[in-house]
Amino acid sequence: EEGVKYAENFNKDQAILQQQKAAVDTFCRPNAQNHDSCVRDKAVKPKVTLSSVKQAGGNHPAVLMCSAYEFYPEKIKVSWLRDGKLMTTDVTSTMEMANGN
Repeated sequence: EEGVKYAENFNKDQAILQQQKAAVDTFCRPNAQNHDSCVRDKAVKPKVTLSSVKQAGGNHPAVLMCSAYEFYPEKIKVSWLRDGKLMTTDVTSTMEMANGN
């Protein structure tokens, strides 16, 4: 109830409203843009490992496995190429696995 009274009083007082609107343009927007660009505009290349894994009971003697770690932003595209051509068959992938960070 007390908060509602404060809100009603603030909303009626044009001087307070003008001060708050000026503060948004003076402080809030510039700070938000500054903080946002500090995070959003950064990228960390993934650490990638490639290994050959024996497949238990499979048709192939070994399977190539590619893993990507410690990258930002969280969406990346991983593709397999053979002789420079994109492979679309005999390729499987998994979803991102949480690492606790």
